[in-house]
Amino acid sequence: MKSFFYLRIFESLSYIVTMIFRVVADLQPFLIFFTILVFVYSLIFAVIGAGNPNVPGEFKQIYEETDEEDRMDLPNGEYMYVGEFLGFFLSTLRIAIGDFDFGASYYLTVSENWLYWITWFQVVVITCIIFLNFIIAEASASYQDVKDNLIPLINKSKASLIQEAEQMIPDKYKNDNLFPKYVIIRNVDM
Repeated sequence: MKSFFYLRIFESLSYIVTMIFRVVADLQPFLIFFTILVFVYSLIFAVIGAGNPNVPGEFKQIYEETDEEDRMDLPNGEYMYVGEFLGFFLSTLRIAIGDFDFGASYYLTVSENWLYWITWFQVVVITCIIFLNFIIAEASASYQDVKDNLIPLINKSKASLIQEAEQMIPDKYKNDNLFPKYVIIRNVDM
């Protein structure tokens, strides 16, 4: 991360690095909320038991009868080595970003299937359609804000790089003429 941060030294890359850092910093609250939504819905899918071999039912019987090497073909089989909770979290995240797999619903009872599809519809509407579009809109607004203030942001990052470089020089080699206490930046409109 620090090496990526030092790419700001180059004039052609300073723009991109500054843009990425600012957009990611602006999106942190939204990404945290998105993670919480995926976490909650993964718990709901775990309670329903979609693709869970520990819940009594048709899927548990098929899971126990299947050889260990063939279990990868069962619903949520690709997550059998990461643990159940992380498996449900990853499968819910896949639904949230638009990668749909309905294999787990085939082994549920009628009432569980209703719960599964209601929850699936909520995940798709709330996380995939509304929330991800909101994040895209917020990223665009953040991008525009950075683009409008790009020159001052680049100058600020250059000043912080100068300060960091000067801190690495021992004090006995510094003097006030070569290393002033202040860096004055003036914005001049052209």
